[in-house]
Amino acid sequence: MTWLGLLLGVACALSRPGSADTVGLTAYGSTQLNAAVERWLSSGGYRRAPALSVAVGVNGQLVFARGYGEARPGLPATEHTVYHIGSLSKQFTAAAVLGLVDRGALAPRSNNAMTLASSARDFFADVDNWEGSGHGPVTLRGLLTMTSGLPSLIAHPPAQADPWGTITSTRMLEELRKLAVPGTSTGFVYNNSAYFLLAEIVETVVAGDGRGTSSFADFVKGNIISRLGLSDTSFVGDYGSYSAMRTAMPSWGRTPAYRRRPAFVQADWLKGSADMASSAFDLFTWNKALMGNDLLSAQSRHLMFSDAARVGASTYYGMGWFIEHSPGWDWYSHSGYVPGFTSSNMIARHSPDGTWISVSLLTNADGVSGLNELASEIVRTVMHQTSAPGNAR
Repeated sequence: MTWLGLLLGVACALSRPGSADTVGLTAYGSTQLNAAVERWLSSGGYRRAPALSVAVGVNGQLVFARGYGEARPGLPATEHTVYHIGSLSKQFTAAAVLGLVDRGALAPRSNNAMTLASSARDFFADVDNWEGSGHGPVTLRGLLTMTSGLPSLIAHPPAQADPWGTITSTRMLEELRKLAVPGTSTGFVYNNSAYFLLAEIVETVVAGDGRGTSSFADFVKGNIISRLGLSDTSFVGDYGSYSAMRTAMPSWGRTPAYRRRPAFVQADWLKGSADMASSAFDLFTWNKALMGNDLLSAQSRHLMFSDAARVGASTYYGMGWFIEHSPGWDWYSHSGYVPGFTSSNMIARHSPDGTWISVSLLTNADGVSGLNELASEIVRTVMHQTSAPGNAR
């Protein structure tokens, strides 16, 4: 029997208030996971976050899903509590673009089928500044992997713009056009502006395809969220798409409130890069779709999880995911940080046989440290309840 069979073969139902009934871990394994989460929440001499929601899956089966603490006063957190997910939104943006590539959508200015080699000129006018001497065109691949060399608009905010107020996507695009790409590529540079441009590219494509959808958010809702049945997932503030009463109230840890409002978080500063909300349960469903054949072609899925851009000695960026490797295992992860919320989404894939473990963690406190480490500990705990081959990192 494989290690996955051992995990799923000795199963029992877990049931507690505010938790889903899940099947897949032994009672001992469930207790071990719960203890790991409780230790993390209370470490450091104070409670790290008022609420934490957890969903753990093994090879597409939900094996552990719980909420801890209060999402808001008097409302216990569950796996269906909705949180702002910050930069986990990039995974949805990347999937939207790759989905258009899969279906051979046409770039509106060139009328050619979209590929990862398609340049910004195929979608936008007046982008001469983005093709400096010694630098190739800004491409879909460069934007998805954050290797385009395009400067960040947040690092170069437009004159007279209020960093604490709203800004239109039209204004953001106008200001980005003014920024020159350096003459030589600088490799990977984390940049929200790249994913803003990808959201704008989706809008330019779907506006011209005759299908009646011109909004990036509407496209994602219609082609990803509804398609996968993600009933807890939508865009921040779009409470018509999920229950506002399930939304966690943001907290700021031990700090009662910001002394000054955070900058660059109002619409559309985070469009395409950090403007979505979801639940731990929906993120498990999302991971399951990405690891299967429910959303992207095998080629696009491979590209999303590829070692596309070197970030550090042993870390890479794919398309919406950071990538690491250990003996026998590939690790895909991303964190999200926005005011009042911290998130982590992780998949560990056993490369010899393709089985995988996913962990989705959402909190209603910002600047929470150690969330990715907790996700890694949960993965190791699941491995140790089995005869899993290989070693966790």
